[in-house]
Amino acid sequence: MIRNIFAVVLCFFLTSCFTMPSPNPVLVNQIDSYFNNTKTRTYKASGKFKRPMPYKVGQYVVTGMISPSGRSVSKMAIVGKEQKGWIIETHSLTQSSESTTQMLVSGMEKVYETGSIDDLDIIWVKIKPHGEPVQTIEGPMLALTKGLYKKALAGLEVRTTMSTESGTVRVPAGNFEGTLKSSSEVSFLGKKYLSDAWLHPSVPINGMVKSVSKNGDTIIELLDFGVSGASRSF
Repeated sequence: MIRNIFAVVLCFFLTSCFTMPSPNPVLVNQIDSYFNNTKTRTYKASGKFKRPMPYKVGQYVVTGMISPSGRSVSKMAIVGKEQKGWIIETHSLTQSSESTTQMLVSGMEKVYETGSIDDLDIIWVKIKPHGEPVQTIEGPMLALTKGLYKKALAGLEVRTTMSTESGTVRVPAGNFEGTLKSSSEVSFLGKKYLSDAWLHPSVPINGMVKSVSKNGDTIIELLDFGVSGASRSF
């Protein structure tokens, strides 16, 4: 029973943090190239999806989001391990901005087991807006910043209401056979969101191949992924 899709939601949250209103043609072209780079490889399922594969440095997923505000791309990667936590790097590319964020996060394994975001801790945050110096937030400064992140994540709870086998799903990253379709209810900042997600054991970090909101206005698709090779960009 999948009770939490923490990595996916964190990806959405980090992407939204750096969204700006005016589209930049260069960034729009970059986003288009991600979406248009389709692959034909087929991934078979070795068994029914139960939870993502064990975390390992070098894993990464690239997802594309289509929403009323436009298209965006986010790459989430595990780029290091430190202080019993994982260094998660997210590169966010929207139509108007580009930035990279690294977070040292502990308790991710426990979140998947308990479904409670209270088991998560953020030890430090590093932010690098495109073309600007790295900003490090830790120690006393982290107390305030962590509060903002935790405020956005504290009310988050994902409950799977139904899971069924769902055959082959085709996305830009390839064809995924034997996916598991999971209908989930997400509570976020006092509101409830319903979505369907298709999961596959070949995909690292979160297992997600595709996600569609119940009202159909937001679609997330896997554009690329790998189980090794990702490294820190700064």
